[in-house]
Amino acid sequence: MDTKEHYKPLYLLLICLSTILHQTLAFGSTPSAKVLCIKKEREALLEFKRGLIDENNLLSSWKNDGDNEECCSWRGVKCSNTTGHILVLNLRGSIESNPDGTKDLTLRGNISSSLVKLQYLKYLDLSFNDFGGQIPRFIGYFKRLEYLNLSYSYNTFTGLIPPQFQNLTYLRALDLGGNSLTCKNLEWLPHLMYLEYLDLSASNVQATNWLQQVIKLPNLRELHLSSCQLPIIIPSSFVSANISSSGLSVLDISYNGYSSPAINSWLFNFTSLTSLDLSGNDLGQIASAFGYLKSLEHLRLYGSGIQGGIPKSVENLSHLCSLDARSNNLSQPFSELLNILSGSNRSLELLSFEDNALTGSLINLTRFSSLRELRLRNNLLNGIFHESFRQISSLEYLDLSNNQMTGPLPDLALFPSLKELRLGGNHFNGKMPQGLGQLSKLKILDVSFNRLQGLPESLGKLFDLESFDAPYNLLEGTISEAHLSNLCNLKSLNLTSNPLTWNVSLDWVPCFQLQVIGLSSCNLGPLFPKWLETQNSYSILDISLNSISDTTPSWFSKLPPMLSYLNLSYNQISGKIQDLSANNLGSFVLDFSYNNFSGPLPIFPKFVYDLHINNNQFSGSLNSICKLRSATILDLSENLLSGEIPDCWSLMSVPMILNVANNRISGSIPYSLCSSTALGSLYVRKNNLSGEFPASLKNCQGLKVLDLGRNTFSGKIPEWIGTKLPYLGILSLRFNKFSGSIPPSICQLQSIQILDLSGNHLSGTIPQGFSNFTSLQLLQDGSSVSYDFDPYVPRVGVLYHGNALVQWKNKESEYQSTLWLLKTIDISSNELVGEIPKDFSQMNALLSLNLSRNNLTGNIVEGIGTMKMLEVLDLSRNQLSGKIPIGLANLTFLSVLDLSNNNLSGRIPLSTQLQGFDSSTYGGNIQLCGRPLPECPTFAPPNPQVGYDSNASTSQENDDEFLSKEFYVSMALGFIIAFWGVLGSLFFNNSWRTAYFKLLHL
Repeated sequence: MDTKEHYKPLYLLLICLSTILHQTLAFGSTPSAKVLCIKKEREALLEFKRGLIDENNLLSSWKNDGDNEECCSWRGVKCSNTTGHILVLNLRGSIESNPDGTKDLTLRGNISSSLVKLQYLKYLDLSFNDFGGQIPRFIGYFKRLEYLNLSYSYNTFTGLIPPQFQNLTYLRALDLGGNSLTCKNLEWLPHLMYLEYLDLSASNVQATNWLQQVIKLPNLRELHLSSCQLPIIIPSSFVSANISSSGLSVLDISYNGYSSPAINSWLFNFTSLTSLDLSGNDLGQIASAFGYLKSLEHLRLYGSGIQGGIPKSVENLSHLCSLDARSNNLSQPFSELLNILSGSNRSLELLSFEDNALTGSLINLTRFSSLRELRLRNNLLNGIFHESFRQISSLEYLDLSNNQMTGPLPDLALFPSLKELRLGGNHFNGKMPQGLGQLSKLKILDVSFNRLQGLPESLGKLFDLESFDAPYNLLEGTISEAHLSNLCNLKSLNLTSNPLTWNVSLDWVPCFQLQVIGLSSCNLGPLFPKWLETQNSYSILDISLNSISDTTPSWFSKLPPMLSYLNLSYNQISGKIQDLSANNLGSFVLDFSYNNFSGPLPIFPKFVYDLHINNNQFSGSLNSICKLRSATILDLSENLLSGEIPDCWSLMSVPMILNVANNRISGSIPYSLCSSTALGSLYVRKNNLSGEFPASLKNCQGLKVLDLGRNTFSGKIPEWIGTKLPYLGILSLRFNKFSGSIPPSICQLQSIQILDLSGNHLSGTIPQGFSNFTSLQLLQDGSSVSYDFDPYVPRVGVLYHGNALVQWKNKESEYQSTLWLLKTIDISSNELVGEIPKDFSQMNALLSLNLSRNNLTGNIVEGIGTMKMLEVLDLSRNQLSGKIPIGLANLTFLSVLDLSNNNLSGRIPLSTQLQGFDSSTYGGNIQLCGRPLPECPTFAPPNPQVGYDSNASTSQENDDEFLSKEFYVSMALGFIIAFWGVLGSLFFNNSWRTAYFKLLHL
């Protein structure tokens, strides 16, 4: 909702009409009488044109020839019917971009000083063009000017507002908004005594006395100072009486960082205000003084940081028509809010509280008989759709989406005026009401993602296909022609993720032309919906998860030129995809994944920026992707594609994600793929790629995910991997033919969470420095940092969920949406030697460690008990020796342990944890004993209560030595000798015996 356009009063139109004396201002219209223009003014216009770049030939009528010397008929020019002087120059443009990047109705260049010759000019509008630099000073010499609009220049005007503007004493409307101007002072402003409309939005207003200067304008009615970095007003610096006498009606001071105390002392003295915009400030607790603004009709508080609730004083606003308080922290009960607004129950037309935390149910709405818009999206409202709604027949826009409402949908025939109905993301159940077919004015219908209570919010993400699960959705039944036959104005239909059954005849032709079609999980199959052939205006089409087992019809290749999102995924659609290159006007998303498409890759539209064709049966080369120009995501995985990855990336935009995993691709990684740092994720596993580690990857310095697993790469892992790829979070080189040692620089990958070098021919020792992996260490508060390496795609607005094969709990599994939560190191099945580095124990956030099937020697790391999060530990099939550290018994999350086939010895420490594993966990260690293996050959007292202390681990292990028979024999003999030595002395020595008994009698 644009504040400026929404609140601009009708008197601006009157200004325009009076300025041109009842002549129209439309671009290119003709005058009502034939009047020859003044020659010098015509020449001034032609000189002005020569300084412009007019790519769209907007000023084609500006010609100096026999047929067009009458400049009063030129586009945007109006003259006086009596004198011929130019009164109006209206060259308002547009900076809206077309899909191909061109601009409509836009002029570029310099504003020539020749225009100063138009001294009778009353109306000048050069807004929405591609000008820049400083505002020309000569504009301040148009002394008859009444309307001046230089707003929203494409390059934006900069610098100071010329002080010569003080000469524009007849000016009634001044619009400089949307530029980057600086206002060090506003001393020129009070000279504009007739000014009624002023817009300085986005200017840097540094004048501390801005309010004093504004209230000096006796006729000012509308003031826009949005995003002006306004200085805080000191109450003692102005006289409130002057404010009270002001006739200001519209005030916009949004996005200035004001708090409630900063405005309370002066704002509420503007008692004549009818429209107030405080959006984007930091109000906190909203002031109770709003009750003084009794003339207020429009109040906008969007994103203004309001805490708690709306104050009771708002009930004094008996003329309030619209209240927009979206995106705040309002948490009061909705019924309480309605009571506060009861003073405006006859005037209130728009009520918007989206993105708050309002509670309670929807009741007591019947008193608001004039309500047209009710927007309550993203709150905590509950209860049923109350029958009291039936009395608000004027309701046109109703948005209750993403709340916690329950029960069946009401009879929608009770709302004959509805144009928008958004009820998605609740817990509604039952059937679609038949009354839907009577809403002939309806344009938008959204009842998507209604689900059982208690389910995670992730189910409501439109593009997250993993969240679709039909049994959780509660709206059911049949959608028939009776529901849709009268909805001829319908533009958007979203029934996504509801187990509805689509039941229309094969030859049904709907009367609507949809722009948005969201019918995922609506049981459209098994045939491809024929009625879609009649739709030629949609920009979004989602018919995923519909059990369509048909082939795509020939007409489907003729996609609408405005298409931005097309999703056919998770069906069983087969056959070839026709050439889609004709649809090349705009950039969009194509998702054909999880189907049975076959044949070669089609030629896609060159502006596709998100392409998913994974999990199909496409074959042949990848060369057609070279025609893409702005791809951000390319997922071609799980197909039958062959040949090499084309080396054409220098001619196109390098994607953020390239996934060609599980195909039949050969060759190596092309050098041009790293021609920019855009590439963030590269998945090429399970192909036939070969050669040494791709040297070109050293230029992909933005890589976060690199998966080269299950290919036939060979040679050494380069030393530069730790320095040139510093952001790697996932590195998988599993099951290739890499040899040589692990480069020590790999320890510089501080963000690494998954390191998989398994199944190669790596030799040498494991380098020291694994303690540098900061993402594998717990923080002081016991938590750990997990990075989400799925990149966010701004144009799509979603995360791309990559995937990786990870050896987890003795099983190779593919992880996708939870991949970023895994923290694993797998260096198994290599030829590594030496000891396990002691700093491994510092990776206390690690979940899985697999060093099996190597030639490692030495002891198990003594401090392993500090790796508190470890769930999987596999050290099997090495040559480790020594005892099992008692600290291992303290790993309470450990669910998979394999120490088999080593040279471990001694007794297995007693604990519930370690004795809970199968004997195969410890098998192949012939000197190891104790449960679950056979008991040790001699009696040993039980272990002391396990209470691991890393500083005492050595002494505890020493106390755990086996006690032999010789130990007990020696102890018995010592006792006997000592005992009889004392008694014998007393028996044979009389003096000792006498002394001893005297001692007893003391």
